[in-house]
Amino acid sequence: MISPPDDAARGLTGLLRQFLLALSDADGGTALYRMHTADAPVRNGQGVGPAGAVDCGEFARAHREISLRGSDRLPDFSDPVLLRVTASTDAPQSVAWFEVCETRERRRLAVALGARATEGALRIVWCTLTDRVVEDWSFRDGLLHALADYPWMRSAEPAVARALVDAGFFRLYWRPPIRLLSLPEARFSCQMSTACCRHDYEITLPPEAQLLIDATPWHEISPALIGTRLPQRADGKLQLKSVNETCRFLGAHNLCLIHRTLGRQPFAACCVFPFSFARTPEGIAVGLSPICGSVRLGLGIRPEEREEDLRERLVHAEPRSTDAYRLAPGVQIPWERFRDIEKALCDCLAAGEIPMRRRLYVGARLLGALKDNQPVEVNAWLAECPATIGTELREAIRGMLARIVGWERSALRRLPREIPSDLCSLEVAEPAVLGQILRNTLFCKVYSYPFDLTTAHNHLIVLYLLALTMQSAATALPEVMWRELGSLGVHGLLTSMLHEGMPEGFRTLLGTADFGVWMLAA
Repeated sequence: MISPPDDAARGLTGLLRQFLLALSDADGGTALYRMHTADAPVRNGQGVGPAGAVDCGEFARAHREISLRGSDRLPDFSDPVLLRVTASTDAPQSVAWFEVCETRERRRLAVALGARATEGALRIVWCTLTDRVVEDWSFRDGLLHALADYPWMRSAEPAVARALVDAGFFRLYWRPPIRLLSLPEARFSCQMSTACCRHDYEITLPPEAQLLIDATPWHEISPALIGTRLPQRADGKLQLKSVNETCRFLGAHNLCLIHRTLGRQPFAACCVFPFSFARTPEGIAVGLSPICGSVRLGLGIRPEEREEDLRERLVHAEPRSTDAYRLAPGVQIPWERFRDIEKALCDCLAAGEIPMRRRLYVGARLLGALKDNQPVEVNAWLAECPATIGTELREAIRGMLARIVGWERSALRRLPREIPSDLCSLEVAEPAVLGQILRNTLFCKVYSYPFDLTTAHNHLIVLYLLALTMQSAATALPEVMWRELGSLGVHGLLTSMLHEGMPEGFRTLLGTADFGVWMLAA
C-alpha cells in the first residue's frame, strides 16, 4: 500500500463531504445514489443490495421518507478531517480514514471510506463507522465490516437507517432504553460446544447475507468455501443450515469462521442464541435455550451482568409479544396477575426438595383453583393422593405421547416406540437439569403468549413425561436427549407435534388444569 498524492487526498475528502451533505438532506437521495459504484451496497427496500440492482427513483423516494420520519433521531455527520489514506498498488481504489463530528450527540467519530475511480470519477464503494482507526484494513476488510452492519438496516429503532454508516452508528452508540428481566438462576457463558451449529433445526438469513459471504476473504480463511452460495428458499430467505446439517462455516477448533473474521456475529440467529426475548409491560424478559449445555448446568454469568451484550443482541431478535394475557383459554387477566402466577409456577418448579411430579401437580392445582376462584391450599395439594383416571383416558394420553416419540427427528428415532407401562410411577433421575428446561420454557413465553398459562403448564407436563420416556431407554439422559427436550420446549417444537393429529377433544382439554392432573396420572 502507498499513500496517494495530495490531489487524491483532497478528492477523497471532497467525496466524503458531498456524501455526508447528501445523506443529511431529505432531497439528496438522487445525488447520494449517483455517488456510488454499481456494486456498492446501498439501501434496497427493507435491506441492502448492490446499487446497480436498485432503481434510483425508488432509492431517492425511500431516502426522503426515511429522512423525514427519523429527522429527530438520525445521526448528523459533518466536518470530515482526513487522518490517513492508503491506495492499492494494483487497483484504482483507496481506503481513507476520517474523523467526523456527529453534531446531535457531539461525538468525534472514526469513519472509513472505500472509494474507486470509475469512468473518470471517484465514487463510493462503502462507508462505515468504527470505534477506532484500523491501520492495516484492506479494501475488502472495509467492505466486509460495512456489510456486517446490515441487521441495523432492518431495524426501525431508534430510526430506520439511511445507509450503512447510520447502521454502524446505531450499532456502536445506540442501545434500547429498556429493562431486562431474567430468572434468578439464569447463567450462560459459551463453552464452545457448537451444539448450536450442529443441532437439528434450520437457520435462515435475509438475502443481503450473501453479499457479506461474497465479501469474506475465503482464499485466506478456507479456500474450500470460495464461491459459496446459500440456497434460496421460496420465501426469498437464504438457507444457512438445514435440519440435518452442520453449519458450513464451522471451522477447526469449534470456531465460527464468520465470527472469527469479523470479531462479532452478524447473522441474527447465531447472534441471539442462546437467548430469547419477550416483551412485557415492565421490560424485556430474557430467556435462555436449554439446548446449550452451559444454560442447563447453570454455568457462566447472569444476564444482568452482560447488559451491553444483550442490548446489541436484542437488535437482531424478534421478541415475542402479545396483546392479551390469559390464565386459561378465554380467561384474560391483567399483566400483573399473569406475572405473579408465572413467578409462582417457576418458584414451584424450583422447589428442589419436592419430587418433580409433585411440583407439576401443585402447579396444575394452583391454576385450576385460580380459574375457579377457589382457595389456594398448597400444603393440602402436596399431601393429596395421586389422581386416578380410567383406562380409556390413560391409553389416549399414552397414544398422544407415542405420536410425539414417533415424530421423525434424529434424537427421537433412538427411543423405543412404546411408552413405559409404569410411566405414572416413574420420577425423573436428574430433576435439577429438567427443572432448568421447564422454568426456561415457561419464562420464555413460547406457549403462554400464544395460548395461556394453563396450556403452557400442560406443555411442561408433556415435556416431563417425554423426559421419563427418554429415561426409560437410558437412566442418565445423553446430551442429545437434553438438547431435544430443550428444542421441544423453549423453541416451541412441541406445538406442531401436539396439534397435528391430536384428537379434537384433546385440543380442548389441553387448556384445562384437570388435563394436567390427568396426564400426571397416565
